[in-house]
Amino acid sequence: MKKALIALLVLLILGGGGAAYYFFVMKKDSPPADKTEESVEEVAQPEADLKPIMELKPEPEQTEFYVLDRKLEVVEQPEIDGLITDYLYKGEKVEVLEKQGEWARISDYIVLKEGGPQTAEWVSMSGLSNDEVIISEKESIEILDSYLVKSDDLKIHKEKFRNTVAELISDGECDPSDFEELGGWVKSVKYSDRDVYFIYCGGLSLENKIYLDVNTNEIFTK
Repeated sequence: MKKALIALLVLLILGGGGAAYYFFVMKKDSPPADKTEESVEEVAQPEADLKPIMELKPEPEQTEFYVLDRKLEVVEQPEIDGLITDYLYKGEKVEVLEKQGEWARISDYIVLKEGGPQTAEWVSMSGLSNDEVIISEKESIEILDSYLVKSDDLKIHKEKFRNTVAELISDGECDPSDFEELGGWVKSVKYSDRDVYFIYCGGLSLENKIYLDVNTNEIFTK
């Protein structure tokens, strides 16, 4: 009986010690429940601080266009009946500075006389293309031949006239409008002993004369 009482006492002491260890040691090391919640709240970022990974920006408005028509009128006011001041030709690249409805401004504003209205160069948007215009070989020949219709001796020298026109336009020496002015090449009286023809480029004065010797393919100005 005495031994049983001693064993029971030992068990009580051990059980009390375990409980005490839990409350005084284990409980001390465990973080309080509200502290954990506070930590989670501190880590979470407010919605206002969240930023998108990519910011989508609108694409810049296109300003470079290409002439779609074979011959596009340039007018001084954005009006159908505006005064024609120049022409643009198929494939040319233009920069659009302003749009007004169906019209595009391609030059700065100028005032021709004091107190007068502002004018600029305008073209119809319907005559322009967003993409580069590719001219087929067949159409290119048709366009070049349209500049030669009044040339002297056209049937004899048509191919040489055509090739020279293409070269002069490509090099920037002449504009298509230069050939439209006279309608083609004129036989030179100055070089009567040679097969020489001329055209005016950039004006109608002597210094604007460009000569072609169809036998040697020489192009010269004097």
